[in-house]
Amino acid sequence: MKQDIWAILLPLGTNSWRKKGHTSINKTDEEDSIFREEMYCDEETWRKVTDFLPSCGINTLLIDVADGVQYERHPEITIKGAWSREKLKAELARLREMGITPIPKCNFSCGHNAWMKDYAYMVGTETYDRFCKDIVEELIELFDHPEFIHLGLEEEDVASQQSHPVAIVRSPIKKAADAEALFEVCRAKGVRPWIWCDPGTVKAFGGDDAFQAAIGRDVLISAWYYGRIRDRADVREISPAADLYCKLAEWGYEQVPTGSTWSWHLNNKDTMRFCKNNVDPKSIRGYMTAPWLFTVPKKYYALLNDAFNFGNAKKDIYGE
Repeated sequence: MKQDIWAILLPLGTNSWRKKGHTSINKTDEEDSIFREEMYCDEETWRKVTDFLPSCGINTLLIDVADGVQYERHPEITIKGAWSREKLKAELARLREMGITPIPKCNFSCGHNAWMKDYAYMVGTETYDRFCKDIVEELIELFDHPEFIHLGLEEEDVASQQSHPVAIVRSPIKKAADAEALFEVCRAKGVRPWIWCDPGTVKAFGGDDAFQAAIGRDVLISAWYYGRIRDRADVREISPAADLYCKLAEWGYEQVPTGSTWSWHLNNKDTMRFCKNNVDPKSIRGYMTAPWLFTVPKKYYALLNDAFNFGNAKKDIYGE
């Protein structure tokens, strides 16, 4: 098993969830879910959390860039306090010196593209397509042509956008065409596309067969499930989302299963145990944890807990 990715996801930009004018459904999380006109990433927290990662056996940092950097090609989406290109490059160099491989992520799902500002409402136009191409190419250049770039593409449905002023959901054919266009931009630069996947994403592409026809086997996939996971043999317990790890392997995809402490504190261990016991090891490129917490002081210890939890799971299940 070529298992060289032990990753965590951290947000640099935070406008991937709620568009301007959204109406909060859950008032308890409104502070974290609002659209922000300025950076919400605290640099001291970012530095302390990333310094902690190597001690947890983490060697890859998926950086959710969004609008957290000042794009040269599209300065119009810049928010106050966004990192300069030079500042981002200096941080990437620091991470690499620590033995951490930084990988860029921007979400191109219509359900997670508030960071695009007005371009988020231009889906289906040449202007939108050109914008997406520009962003992908600039991120690849900023990250010095990384092995992968994560494009998101999950949760594009009305339910995920019910608090937005406008919900946009592409047809399976259109979503597949737009995804392939993004993949081609990556391939032209020698970079492998990486996407999220869950049963809803498979459905959004038109179902099992259509998904396999639309998504090339060179695309790295992160299926995710954050609850308790029981053995596949117990059909009463296994979630379709967790079972997707098995299906992706059967379909011939390389994957990075993703866990979290979001809803079950032992999910990372459950995920690794389940995949080790039930998934073809040739399919597993590594594992990732996604805390889904902003890098701000009040989330500092929760972020450390997620990373530490992931490291313990790695030791317990893989002895590393």
